[in-house]
Amino acid sequence: MRHIRILVFVFYLCACTAVQTQTSTPTFSAAQIDAEEQAVYAAVLGQLYSASSFVIMDTTATDPGGVENTEQTLDYVLQNLHDVNPKTIENFRERNETAAPLQLDMDLGVAYTLLSQAERNNIFGQNQSGWEIFYSRYPDAPGIITLSRVGFDAAFDQALVYVGTQSDWLAGAGYYVLMKKVNGAWIVDQKVMSWIS
Repeated sequence: MRHIRILVFVFYLCACTAVQTQTSTPTFSAAQIDAEEQAVYAAVLGQLYSASSFVIMDTTATDPGGVENTEQTLDYVLQNLHDVNPKTIENFRERNETAAPLQLDMDLGVAYTLLSQAERNNIFGQNQSGWEIFYSRYPDAPGIITLSRVGFDAAFDQALVYVGTQSDWLAGAGYYVLMKKVNGAWIVDQKVMSWIS
């Protein structure tokens, strides 16, 4: 009889621990995730660039070619980042399996224009003065920015995002940026260059 009581008590403790574990991980609504993603975009753009406006590709990517090489690139990036939460990487992979359109009404705290691939082709397909045309239309932009979806850890205090910039024919670079939330604000923690031209 005593063994049965001990066994029941152990099951009770395990059940309580399981419930506590489930409720200790915060859950976030789609609207909260969108707001956090926009906050990460705003922070990374503000901390990496000195610009009053941005031109951002309207579809996400994880490198200049899109999202096809994400796994290969992540293998390299993870060798050069420290203290990355596995949930952050898992979420980044999930959210970047396919390219996604960026929202037209993002709150980035700065002026921006979303540029479609068709518009980009129109600017650069006319002749070799594509960058002159681009900067005549967008004189304050640091070039064309490409963003990935943001990967978050479960507590939404660590984030991983890809940011690429092309500013001339042979002037560009891409970075994977690890962000952390400090006192409610996102800051750049680490960054790894994934390509340069």
